[in-house]
Amino acid sequence: MRVFNESRWMAEKGHHIIIAAPKHSPLYKKASQEGWEVCDISFDKFGMLRDFFRVRSLLKKIRPHVLNTHGNTDTKVALTAARGLEIPCVIRSRHSTPRVRNSWYNRILYKKLTCYIFTSANFVKHQLVRDLDVSENRIFSLPSGFFPPSDLPEHEEARQNLATELNVSPQTRFVGFVGRLSNEKGLSFLTDAFAKISNTPLRRGDMMPDYHLVLVGKGGFLSALEDQVQEKKIRDKVHFLGFRENPWPYFRAFDCHVLASSKYEAAAQSVQQAMYARCPVVGTDAGGIPDLIVHEKTGLLVPPDNSNLLAEAILNTITAPDASEQRAENAFQFVSANHTMDAMGGKILDIYSKVLPA
Repeated sequence: MRVFNESRWMAEKGHHIIIAAPKHSPLYKKASQEGWEVCDISFDKFGMLRDFFRVRSLLKKIRPHVLNTHGNTDTKVALTAARGLEIPCVIRSRHSTPRVRNSWYNRILYKKLTCYIFTSANFVKHQLVRDLDVSENRIFSLPSGFFPPSDLPEHEEARQNLATELNVSPQTRFVGFVGRLSNEKGLSFLTDAFAKISNTPLRRGDMMPDYHLVLVGKGGFLSALEDQVQEKKIRDKVHFLGFRENPWPYFRAFDCHVLASSKYEAAAQSVQQAMYARCPVVGTDAGGIPDLIVHEKTGLLVPPDNSNLLAEAILNTITAPDASEQRAENAFQFVSANHTMDAMGGKILDIYSKVLPA
């Protein structure tokens, strides 16, 4: 979705978009529906030589001002095909976060064949500088921007709507997660943390309000999570909602959104969206999450893979609403200024302007 969203934003600003992608890919289909020029390139590792000649022929024909590659195979094909064609601005966008191996081939890709590198998190930028000796002023951390919704429900309205959807008491409150259900998202630690706090007494001896955990998304880790909540005897308080096209009402319904990733997490869009929805956030000090969550300013951070500290941070969030609301307001101001598509697109155009003719 990042490539499509950025392309749509650029098209709305009057730029001509040409997409090269496999014909059966979602990107190809969505680009075709937008009426953009689309080229069917397989970007299959077994057809790289064929794709090289097709991409080079395409680039010679269209003479783009900007070439931006996004995946592994398309980067190898397109950056090599563009060599010697004097394209003014060649970008390597790296959306994934695992370490880039310090090989001779990667050094050529990142140091010789690109003008600039866009990464999804600061720690990826630092790794490229440290391990591949790429010049720091050629790398920009530009997490995926998001399109803000035109309207959001009030928190209490969204909470009651979610309680109705789940057929639970109208007084029920919610801790939530929105995203892919995978092991690296730390969902087993989130589930364990929720089990620890679900019946925790407060300092005055009162019981916690009736909190439920809501997981919005789909993925291969669902079965393991279902087994875990059965084992923890919290199945009646954990809800698996599957994928939702519009996640915004859920962010507004939650008292706390949690992203407990263990590693290799970019500056996650779910955290950005939760922040824009003024939903208090808790995250782990892993990957690009600290680019968004500044501890005790825009949210709370804990070490990864630690359900005890995660439970404590969630408790601090839901039992100290004044402090949580202040952090949520700080977070809203931060993402509004830095992470909407208008903000991110403007930064990209500023970078392009450094090398493109006026």
